[in-house]
Amino acid sequence: VHIAGLNVEVDRILEIACVITDGKLTKLVEGPDLVIHQPKECLDNMGEWCQEHLTKNGLTERVLASTITEKEAEKQVVEFIKKHVGTYTPLIAGNSIYMDLLYLKKYMPDLASLFSHVLVDVSTVKALCVRWYPREKKKAPQKENRHRALDDIKESIEELRYYQENIFKAPSKSKR
Repeated sequence: VHIAGLNVEVDRILEIACVITDGKLTKLVEGPDLVIHQPKECLDNMGEWCQEHLTKNGLTERVLASTITEKEAEKQVVEFIKKHVGTYTPLIAGNSIYMDLLYLKKYMPDLASLFSHVLVDVSTVKALCVRWYPREKKKAPQKENRHRALDDIKESIEELRYYQENIFKAPSKSKR
């Protein structure tokens, strides 16, 4: 999810994408990648950081040109998730994922209601690794900071995969 700011009461969702993985991060199924129309006033009220980065990457222009509403985007993502997860209750994962969920609960409640109460916050894992495993954290994949929803998801998956393989690894047999 890309949002127009950090105030859920006034800022809106600009873009949403979805990738479904298995629990081992090995199987990926890419879903909808949608830019959501918002009025110009919404974009004009964005803070300086959002104005700079989301104009630079072309998202604000795409938002104005889009004809997809939040409700239409929500419907497409809900249908995709239901098709691919069956009766399983999916976890929502990503960097600072609590913000995404906060916006989903406010503006896409049907989508938010699909997810488990368990969040996989890659930012939390990163913060712990910085403190507990600083050498390994320095080797983690670097983000390209494109600030697009699908790119951010793929980078979060790669980052989590790095932590899985390099931090949360099974002890070697020689150490037992």
